[in-house]
Amino acid sequence: MSVFRVPGPCDIKYGTAPSPVSLGTSKTGAIIRTRTDWAPITDDLHGTGPADYIYTGRAAQVEVVGVDVAQLKTVNPWHDFGGLLGSGGAAGLATIGALASALGKQLSIVERGAVYIWIALVCVPLDPDILGLGSTIDLQVPITFLVVPDVNGKLFSTIPSYII
Repeated sequence: MSVFRVPGPCDIKYGTAPSPVSLGTSKTGAIIRTRTDWAPITDDLHGTGPADYIYTGRAAQVEVVGVDVAQLKTVNPWHDFGGLLGSGGAAGLATIGALASALGKQLSIVERGAVYIWIALVCVPLDPDILGLGSTIDLQVPITFLVVPDVNGKLFSTIPSYII
């Protein structure tokens, strides 16, 4: 697993390309965790130990905290799930078809005055886990986006030049 810390604050945009809608500004930037998955292959000859591994895919999770609550209510990034999310953002049962129809939205992370931009072409927002209320009466909304490879096999179609 690789972890990237995008310095913040960052402007977060989500929606249909080419013009995703702003979700506001993150408080502390973003954290991007990439993951490559391998599944073990077992056979009778090797017992419980794997004989080999097969590549099963890769994904990334993008975590942002403290985006604009009013803008989140206006945009409602979870609305594409057609009622799969229960009241109060609780997770409901999702079907593969419903998730597939929600995928295809673009996530943009704009940092440092639009000098550096991260763009993921295929992503979906996951349910917020915990809402935090700070001592300054600052409501912090953590959002995690699941990013999957696009048609070119890339998690991010554009990444900042300081990564390359």
